[in-house]
Amino acid sequence: MRHGLTAARRRAALARFERFLERRDLRLTPARAAIVEAALAQPGHFPIEALVESLRRRGIRGSKATVYRALPLLTEAGILQEAVVKGDERSYEAAVGRRHHDHLICSGCGTVVEFEYPAIEILQREVAARHGFELEGHHLQLSGRCPACRGRGAGRGGDLRQGLAEDGS
Repeated sequence: MRHGLTAARRRAALARFERFLERRDLRLTPARAAIVEAALAQPGHFPIEALVESLRRRGIRGSKATVYRALPLLTEAGILQEAVVKGDERSYEAAVGRRHHDHLICSGCGTVVEFEYPAIEILQREVAARHGFELEGHHLQLSGRCPACRGRGAGRGGDLRQGLAEDGS
């Protein structure tokens, strides 16, 4: 787990976000700047509530709605990216200063494993090209059960392939 970006990288990301906003005839308000600073100081994956709490700890008043409105701008600008989605819950992570990676998520305990696999990246580009798409980004998340959860819950859920074989499918 990483513990935020260096001050120089945070300043560069803030300048990048300001340029992004200017191209859309928007401005970098004090609230938006504070959200960028707080988001980039977060360690690893973080839920929106952690970002709101971080702003409060910094003495910055802002509503949860302000943070929610800023998130699409931050992701479109490439400052943040959606990290993990579980049901209605979403977490984010810094996109600047990081290599692209994907996630494995345990549906039992919630463990998240980051991974890079070049063959997956190649296949995604091929699929997009085959359908005439120009990729702008992607979010790949694989869910399953980690070894520890499989060991604890051998009778629950089971292996999908085993269930299909027992059903005769």
